[in-house]
Amino acid sequence: IISKSFHGRHGRAYLFDQCVNITTGPPEDRLLITGLHSVCDIFCNRCKELVGWTYSRAYEQSQKYKEGKFIIEKINLHMEASQ
Repeated sequence: IISKSFHGRHGRAYLFDQCVNITTGPPEDRLLITGLHSVCDIFCNRCKELVGWTYSRAYEQSQKYKEGKFIIEKINLHMEASQ
């Protein structure tokens, strides 16, 4: 986890450097709180639900650090007991 101080569509979200077990949708430009970004929705490989997005491109220089990073909304994070 890079940061816990992000917000998604449904509240608190986390910024990750890496993400596994996801499928990425096509890129689209979205106007977010921090400006215009090109993002791809990310979906859980297991349940196929939308869990967040990844930043393909940040148009503002101050937001370039987000490129290639992942946002997952806290509401979509579920812990499973390992066996």
